[in-house]
Amino acid sequence: MLSKSKIVRGIRCQKSLWLNVHKPELSLVAPSQQAIFARGTDVGVLARDYFPGGELALTGDRPDTGSVDRTRELIRQGVKTIYEATFVYDHTLVAVDILTCIDGRWNLVECKSTTGVKPEHITDVAVQYYVVTGAGIALEDASVIHLNNRYIRKGEQEIKNLFSCKSVLTEVQQKQEFVGKNIVPLLEMLGNDEPAMGMGKQCTDPYECDFQVYCRSLQPLKPVPEPDHTPIIRKDAIHKQLENFGYPVYFLDFETISPAIPMFDESRPYQQIPFQYSLHYRETREGETFHSAYLAWPDGDPRRELIEQLINDTRQPGKILTYNVSFERTRLKELARDFPPYKIELEGIINRLEDLMPVFRRKEWHAPSMGRGYSIKTVLPLMAPELSYETMEIANGGDASSQFLRLYGNEDQQLIERTRKALLEYCYLDTWAMVRIMDELEKIVF
Repeated sequence: MLSKSKIVRGIRCQKSLWLNVHKPELSLVAPSQQAIFARGTDVGVLARDYFPGGELALTGDRPDTGSVDRTRELIRQGVKTIYEATFVYDHTLVAVDILTCIDGRWNLVECKSTTGVKPEHITDVAVQYYVVTGAGIALEDASVIHLNNRYIRKGEQEIKNLFSCKSVLTEVQQKQEFVGKNIVPLLEMLGNDEPAMGMGKQCTDPYECDFQVYCRSLQPLKPVPEPDHTPIIRKDAIHKQLENFGYPVYFLDFETISPAIPMFDESRPYQQIPFQYSLHYRETREGETFHSAYLAWPDGDPRRELIEQLINDTRQPGKILTYNVSFERTRLKELARDFPPYKIELEGIINRLEDLMPVFRRKEWHAPSMGRGYSIKTVLPLMAPELSYETMEIANGGDASSQFLRLYGNEDQQLIERTRKALLEYCYLDTWAMVRIMDELEKIVF
């Protein structure tokens, strides 16, 4: 028996589907991808309030033949809105997020946690439409309900404004023959040996495949040349940049969460909400380096307190260095927009921002082993090899975001303290890395 997700997976890559059915233990889902799945589930449940008063068709944790029978019974009883309505047709079982009857006509609604309709969503809905209509339900429309990125939360969630619903009926109907033609080949493929397919675009587009590690292990090993870490240095360009920075100087880095469903007033779906920063400060080139930091407690909107402490911590004059200034600048502009009483002070901070990254993006300091990379995690091992992210409990911004977000509503104090410690260590290293990189650049030109 196929399902919607199996057909979509198989259309994308038959090998991935075969592994999913026959060797599921080889699946490796990254924590960031697990967070996306959980987010989609949360958004899907909330979207039911857009069509309130419905009945759930599931009879267990997952759709099955019992759910099919219950769906049939709910329709017979005259229920107008069914969540997870389940149907079987042509060896395929699907569960529709929301099946609703409007003016005596059935409408299929698929919920997505994105802020718009994507091409892959059309195939997703097309499979459902194929099965539901094949099972004997006439559909008046097929739609995708998704988050509205123009929605701004002010008080209680306004479900009708939080979501947007768009018909994709025409595109879905055009794919019906395509869906039908794929079912038999996919079933036949599943009855044979593992397909011999090489890796390609399908491994990462439109999302990361969970069997990449296994497939990569099958690739023939290629000789890896010895990396050349010898830097090519444009001393005059570096000198000019460092002179522009001057002293005193700060080094700033933000960490953010971006919840799909706005958690706080004056926030939008997926808005980047700063909850933490690390700040190093050095008054003179030979002077002592001082550190300050902010990390919110997971019990409310972190922004106002963060703003107030950041203003206080940067009260001394000096440029404020970041690594990829567009990120910090954008966050500060959003804070100034959403918290008008602090607008003047935040604009003052914005006007002091500078960027350390262009030194490496413009290849004023560049080692051949860097290739096209110039992120701080690419540069740091070459300029300050005593520092490393590799052994840290939290080692990247995505994990920092997801780990902090999961603390909301959590009462495990040991988990909270351990996570906070890891977050502080990670964010500290981001700004200390800039300090050490600056040290090494200064050794070159002064």
